[in-house]
Amino acid sequence: MKIETAQHIIETVAGRRVAVLGDLMLDEWIMGEALRISPEAPVPVVQFSRRWTAPGGAANVGMNLKNLGANVGVLGVVGDDEGGRDLKGELVKFGIDIEGIICDSARPTTQKTRIMAQRQQMVRVDRETDLPWSAELCERLQKQLEKQILQSDVLCISDYDKGLATSGLVQWAIKLALENGKKITSGPKPRNINAFQEAEFVSLNEKEAGQAAGFSLKDDAAVAQAGRQLREQLQCPALAITRGAKGAMLFEADEEPRSIAAHEVEVFDVAGAGDTFLAAATLAILAGENYGSACELGNLAAAASVRHVGVVAMSQDDLLRVAGN
Repeated sequence: MKIETAQHIIETVAGRRVAVLGDLMLDEWIMGEALRISPEAPVPVVQFSRRWTAPGGAANVGMNLKNLGANVGVLGVVGDDEGGRDLKGELVKFGIDIEGIICDSARPTTQKTRIMAQRQQMVRVDRETDLPWSAELCERLQKQLEKQILQSDVLCISDYDKGLATSGLVQWAIKLALENGKKITSGPKPRNINAFQEAEFVSLNEKEAGQAAGFSLKDDAAVAQAGRQLREQLQCPALAITRGAKGAMLFEADEEPRSIAAHEVEVFDVAGAGDTFLAAATLAILAGENYGSACELGNLAAAASVRHVGVVAMSQDDLLRVAGN
């Protein structure tokens, strides 16, 4: 994608609104040095130096959209805990509307804690539950969705299999958005794929697509077979399978599969690249671009994302810098 096209998309969507519904997460990093082995067990002792957090999961999709110029409202569930307060605080700091975030004291905020020493990840600690959201939580979120979908141009649904898709809320939200003439983009997890029928644009990575289709994607022909099968199964206008360094393959109704080339960059960390692809593709669709351009912008943003360590929301400068190379 030319830098002029990326710039045009950014200018076109400035100030327009996206509602992001999904499984919210907090990414946490604890940094230190490991200079000795514990006398209690044969494990390194990490001497703490600093800690930082960043929005993850659907919240990272929202952050990417906000940084790329859209107005964003995030909807989802957090726990009544430090992680939930940190996550909401991070979103508010960047000007994201969190009125649609519901607090549930019965479940923890999904949190991924990475303990790092000498720039190496020593261990990751996950706090989470994948139980479906309760009927009471869904009812409260439905009221928020009724308001926010009307205010937004696009509904973006980001599924991390932490209770959203199994609660029945995805189908309800898609129906509501369609009734109100809104565009719908989505990133489902394999076991929840059928909840996303009739979403306009669906994005999965190659591993997820293979799991959803039920067979290994060992070559281009298998990827093409899976993409056709899944697009037909979901009755969606467009489905993209992201393939890392191989770019993406796009499937549209009544069209042959198209390969969208990746941007070659030095890769430091692929964490969050899928969120970034979905956010940028959503941005292009919001701007009225076709699905091919949406995938091109998604690849461009993902390439910018993997140049950073950790889950980092893209900025306009990051995106345009890679586009200009």
